[in-house]
Amino acid sequence: MSRSPAALPPYYRVELAPDAWRGVGCFPADDFQVLQGVMELLSVEGTPYEQGAGPHSITVAGFDVRYTRDDAARTLTLHQVSRARRNPSEAA
Repeated sequence: MSRSPAALPPYYRVELAPDAWRGVGCFPADDFQVLQGVMELLSVEGTPYEQGAGPHSITVAGFDVRYTRDDAARTLTLHQVSRARRNPSEAA
């Protein structure tokens, strides 16, 4: 019988800024569940390619995320979260 590896403990605390909460509050329940998974992933893996406080942007799991990071406090603050455009011709 094989066992799943233990989940990694979070390295970063991931927070939603008030403006991000307003946008996320309009997401359908399925999108919100995916976003929760994205936040868990970011809490464990962080954003290794972005250095400094930011602001930075990343696209992950179909979401465009604008965030800042505080390495001393081990915190990522998400300032804006939106669904990524499916193709370049879609209007924002």
